[in-house]
Amino acid sequence: MNIGCHIIIECQGRHGHLSEVELEALLVSAAEAGGASVLQAHFHPFGAGKGITGVVLLAESHITVHTWPEHDYAAFDIFMCGECKPMLAADVITTAYTDTVTSVQSIDRGLPIDTGNVFANLSSSRAQSNSFSAG
Repeated sequence: MNIGCHIIIECQGRHGHLSEVELEALLVSAAEAGGASVLQAHFHPFGAGKGITGVVLLAESHITVHTWPEHDYAAFDIFMCGECKPMLAADVITTAYTDTVTSVQSIDRGLPIDTGNVFANLSSSRAQSNSFSAG
């Protein structure tokens, strides 16, 4: 069962040096391009010459960013569910600056819930092995 798509974007270059205002505009534009509904945005700068962390909360999940200007690097995370098009959001981020090298990974999210699921079997095994009798 696919319930969403998680995209990880790594950027070497200009993205790592964007201001709060520039990052918020970029992430909101990305969300809109992907067809998501922006609920709220919050960004936190770590001081002069330091990075910024930020989140754009979506009705369909989130887009986050973490920057390290001292390493010329930014990491973006897009998670969208429903009818959204997260790759369109990723395109907005990756094509924003031509002097940036980017890497994009896409992961389908959602585990099948059935008896053959290794994680479900591990979970029930742990629950059984954690039970004990006081005697």
